[in-house]
Amino acid sequence: MSECKIRVWLASLAMGLLTSLIFTAAMLRVGIAFWCPPSWPGLFLAFAGGLIGYGQWNSHTGVALIIVGNTAFYAWIFLTALRAEVAARGSLSRYFLR
Repeated sequence: MSECKIRVWLASLAMGLLTSLIFTAAMLRVGIAFWCPPSWPGLFLAFAGGLIGYGQWNSHTGVALIIVGNTAFYAWIFLTALRAEVAARGSLSRYFLR
């Protein structure tokens, strides 16, 4: 894998994690998990994990699954956007194509 691809992957993963942490913190602070659509990818992962784990997990495990699910989803979105930006030779491509 080339250095350019690694930079794009790491940048999208970092932005996905940052976005996930912000949404999860806001969701926990306000207390409206199900009514906050940006948190749904992680919530669906936590619900599926809860069904598989037979409800034996504590709340910290559920929050961790929400963060992991949202990070994967938002990293995929940012990866798609960054790939399009690099392919179009936009302003961000100077950093990723060095």
